[in-house]
Amino acid sequence: MKNILITGCSRGLGAVIAKQLLKQKQKGNVIPHFRKIGSYIDYGETPNAILGDLNEKTTREQITECLQEHDINVFINNASVHKQDLLTDHSEEDIIKIINTNLTSQILIIRRVYDWFKKRGSGLVINVNSIAGLQPAPKETIYSATKHGLKGFSQSLQVESMNSDIKIVDIYPGAMMTDMTLSRKDYNQLIKPEEVSNIICDVVMNKNTTSLTTEIVIRKFISKGTVI
Repeated sequence: MKNILITGCSRGLGAVIAKQLLKQKQKGNVIPHFRKIGSYIDYGETPNAILGDLNEKTTREQITECLQEHDINVFINNASVHKQDLLTDHSEEDIIKIINTNLTSQILIIRRVYDWFKKRGSGLVINVNSIAGLQPAPKETIYSATKHGLKGFSQSLQVESMNSDIKIVDIYPGAMMTDMTLSRKDYNQLIKPEEVSNIICDVVMNKNTTSLTTEIVIRKFISKGTVI
């Protein structure tokens, strides 16, 4: 039985992943995290959901309690914020918020998750990164910095966990059809969140997690010579 905790399920990819896994209740117990109450998921289906800002210690403490109470053995680290702007047009508040949400809070949470997995002897961490964590993009200096930081952190932890039954897999999707990309002219050509969710759910449900790759890049060709 998979006991799965997913962060960032209020909308976008997180909501899609949660919905897909909730349909497989016979195979797993799904506990989503929401930053705030929304309308993407029926809350009646998720009575044990975690609600709160991951930058708040009280929310992270809820996660620690959830790990133990529900014997979580799969953690999907999906929560993220995105702002596309020139570096000089980012306010100091924007920069601090993006770094805290996309990197600092995630390191603090994964530290709790990793500690729990060490105690139980095994576990699977899936870090939903971004193609921005592999290559630069215009107007994404801060966002890209956090995603490169998450990549370095995760890869170092993969080495640290090498002699254990804790598996860490990094997912790098290209641009997806979510609220973050609505203003793009090529929006209808972007990757559908369901396509990324299918891959992540396949990783989650793989019984022999020791055979999994540690990195999956998801890109899409939209025209000759152009990928996203």
